[in-house]
Amino acid sequence: MGLEKLPRIAVLASGRGSNFEAIAKAVQSGALKAEIVLVGSDKNDALVLEKAKSFGIEALVQKDQSLLCQTLQSKHVDYVVLAGFMRILGANFIEAFRDPRGFARIVNIHPSLLPAFPGLDSYKQAFTHGVKAAGVTVHFVDAGVDTGPICAQKSFSIVDCESVEEVERLGLAIEHELYPQTLNWILHNQFEISERGGRLHVQAR
Repeated sequence: MGLEKLPRIAVLASGRGSNFEAIAKAVQSGALKAEIVLVGSDKNDALVLEKAKSFGIEALVQKDQSLLCQTLQSKHVDYVVLAGFMRILGANFIEAFRDPRGFARIVNIHPSLLPAFPGLDSYKQAFTHGVKAAGVTVHFVDAGVDTGPICAQKSFSIVDCESVEEVERLGLAIEHELYPQTLNWILHNQFEISERGGRLHVQAR
């Protein structure tokens, strides 16, 4: 009986890589059944690069999306996982990971309950708008900004938060838990995709 083939993923990040670290630790512990074959960044000084090396994972700086895409394809990457990657992916990159079921095999985590507060500084947006709850969304990537099919969401109260930093601390703790949990069923294709109202919907099974 052969060994189970683990899904091969590449993690792309532009900064400190805290979500990468959460994912790598989940892989290391066996909680997330996957193989991280590459960590890519668009910034030479991104802290995530050193973190990748500390886990024994190849780290690459590549600002050209076409060349980055070629590298990922040459490594037979099944899914691309964005973890604080601050560049909008171009149409050609997205199409390269298009799945026959209609979505791109590119996953992102966003610090809001989408469709609320897309784009940058979402925890700050939630705090300055005075909403009672912020949240985290895991979604597939499409050509829009944070508009792809939603996979999982989790909210948290910010009523008692007195600063944006406090909101961010609470949010990051949720991100680090929700992302590996959600990836575990996404990467193993344990979900159904349906179309309702002109949008794709993702349901874990």
